[in-house]
Amino acid sequence: MAVPSMAWPNALNVAGPPLLFGLRLWASVCLALYVAFWLELDLPSWAGTSAALMCQPHLGASLRKGWFRVIGTVIGAVLIVLLTACFPQDRAGFLIGLALWGAACAFVATLLKNFAAYAAALAGYTAAIVASNTLGATGGPDAQVFMLAINRASEICVGIVCAGIVLAGTDFGGARRRLAALLAALAADIARQFTGMLAGPRSGLQETQAVRRELIRRVIALDPVIDETIGESSTLRYHSPVLQSTVDGLFAALTGWRTVAASLARLPDDQARDEAEAVLRSTPIEIRVAVEQEGPARWMEDPVRRRQTCEAAARSLIALPAGTPSRRLLLDQTAKLLDGMSRMLDGLALLVADPARPRPPRRSTRLRVPDWLPALVNARRAFVAIGAVELFWVLSAWPNGATAIIFTAIPVLLFAPRAEQAYAIAMDFIVDYPFRAAAQAGDLHRLQPRHGSVPGARRRSAGQRVATGRFRGHSSQFRAPPRAGEPDELRYRAVLQ
Repeated sequence: MAVPSMAWPNALNVAGPPLLFGLRLWASVCLALYVAFWLELDLPSWAGTSAALMCQPHLGASLRKGWFRVIGTVIGAVLIVLLTACFPQDRAGFLIGLALWGAACAFVATLLKNFAAYAAALAGYTAAIVASNTLGATGGPDAQVFMLAINRASEICVGIVCAGIVLAGTDFGGARRRLAALLAALAADIARQFTGMLAGPRSGLQETQAVRRELIRRVIALDPVIDETIGESSTLRYHSPVLQSTVDGLFAALTGWRTVAASLARLPDDQARDEAEAVLRSTPIEIRVAVEQEGPARWMEDPVRRRQTCEAAARSLIALPAGTPSRRLLLDQTAKLLDGMSRMLDGLALLVADPARPRPPRRSTRLRVPDWLPALVNARRAFVAIGAVELFWVLSAWPNGATAIIFTAIPVLLFAPRAEQAYAIAMDFIVDYPFRAAAQAGDLHRLQPRHGSVPGARRRSAGQRVATGRFRGHSSQFRAPPRAGEPDELRYRAVLQ
């Protein structure tokens, strides 16, 4: 009897957070729909859709996505109004401008990341959605575009505000503590593995490559957690360059470690052992003892003092005389590792709110683009795809051509930043959406007679939204957040309409 009694608390611990997220999702959608109906908006389903899309398992991610969704929606709505004003009687100019706007949004979405990339993609297909309601049988805008843009932006903002109220009132967030724990664990592992390599046998040099690759993967995985943390705290949003410098410092530390390992691997056994011992002796005893005796939790206790120790150690290593070029290289790269660790500890001090942390002047955030070619390729792909659908619509006079533009713009803009994963995701979307739409239509058809009214079917669909939220909350624990969003907008729209 003891085993079942112990299983119940474990089951509640596992199922509790996803179930709470499902309830938050349900409450957000219901509140958004209620407010939209109370305000008598044209399409309340847009408010429910926005509330559902904003909800994420973590508070910081939800607020961050909602904020960027507002930005993308407003930019797209303003752009389509300006485009209509520039080409009031020119169908060709309007459609070409819409295709160019889609290309520009695909370009920016590829350069940005996380929810900022989602906002860029959203600005592109928001313009297409608003334009589709104003275009005639073969294209060409009309005078109603301004009011349609106002209505769509209002409905979306109502959904975002309602979801934000529900989430902020029921979830206090924990991204700051989670990020601090991840940074402390990374710092402890890097320091321990590096000193272990210097003190260990030469045969262990090759094994450190796999260790560094795993650490690099963990550093890359910090990016969405940092985005969530910024979404939860306005203070951290103001100091976001410090968090970016923290990630840069971790990469610099791993780069210095790699150079030291590669240099030792090229030396003869006796010389490599002597050089490694010399570098280890040059490292301050305080750092060596701390690495051997302390775990990740101790790194969060006094990060400012540890940062000062690493900075002093880096300066002392650079000032040490070196008899050989190989030793000079090893000392400099070890100093680079310690300097990277000090930058990481500065970010850790910010997260744990250490009062001894100095307040340096705020630095600006820079956009770093390692390669412009993928962004240019995605922009060209978006322009060709949207332009081809527009041309086919004009030539064939297809009645549903405006809807086809929407279904072209959404995948090509959302999937563009996914690189080699774009093809597989697009094929899954093409195969999955028709079956999902047919299943939802059949479900609503069965529910309405059984419950006697549309509100009865809505109550049943509310349970489905709780189940969907529970699944999303559970599955998000095992996969990274999307870089530029998922095509859930059309799926939620099919349920809420």
